[in-house]
Amino acid sequence: MNIKVKKASGIIEDFNSQKLLESLLRSGAEQEQAEEIIKKIIPEIKPYTSTKKIYRLAHRYLGQFNRISGLRYSIKRGLLRLGPSGYPFEKYFGELLKQYGYQVDVSVIMEGKCVKHEIDVFAVNNNEVVLVECKYRNRTENAPDVKIALYVHARFQDLRPLIKSSYPGKSFSGWLVTNTRFTSDAIQYAQCAGVRIKSWRYPENDSLEKMIEDKKLYPVTVMSTLNSAQIEKLIKHHVILMKDLAKMKEQDIQRLLSITNLKALALKQQADELCFCN
Repeated sequence: MNIKVKKASGIIEDFNSQKLLESLLRSGAEQEQAEEIIKKIIPEIKPYTSTKKIYRLAHRYLGQFNRISGLRYSIKRGLLRLGPSGYPFEKYFGELLKQYGYQVDVSVIMEGKCVKHEIDVFAVNNNEVVLVECKYRNRTENAPDVKIALYVHARFQDLRPLIKSSYPGKSFSGWLVTNTRFTSDAIQYAQCAGVRIKSWRYPENDSLEKMIEDKKLYPVTVMSTLNSAQIEKLIKHHVILMKDLAKMKEQDIQRLLSITNLKALALKQQADELCFCN
């Protein structure tokens, strides 16, 4: 099948059914289910259909087979809902690092050699100190470019002497993280300058997606039944991960979100299934 599709970046490429199959399998769909979904989708793909529309179709059909797999497939969209400011994404990424064994502070003011800096996420473990610059985007086509990589590298260099003197014996690294993707020149510069970057699917074996999936660290924003005001309430009360929601009692969910007991029960069940399924 040789149909041209349009990516969020505007790039035109051939539709890749294997890539879609792998994405569905990562979401927890069975091989047979994933193949059936692709069979349903292919007749609906016209020349230059957007990958966003293909994603929506896959999500809809996946939800018909398996509700929890459908939620997993919503991770990328869920990350786009961590707005409208960048702060919720900073808090979310801080929670990810906590789950990976770091002690974390968010929005920290630090004195560099030349000027003061606000660090989005400051993380420390037994071996290293990590400074993270988070670049949240609410649209996939708005990729952080090389200018951002340049100024972030300069910021990390200004803070390096302080970190080295304050944390002797620990390694130091600066991370640049986005919920979407980086431009190719941003990646090229970061690799050359020694800035560690992490985006939705980059690097391949250490991407944001893999970091989330390996420990089932799904944001509460994967729940399409939650509106913006409810998401804001949850994050304000430090309920950022679906794991956090799963730990809550139904009556606490009901009271916090001002919803019926039935809706609170449904949210609790979905959180339990999503986070603790085998």
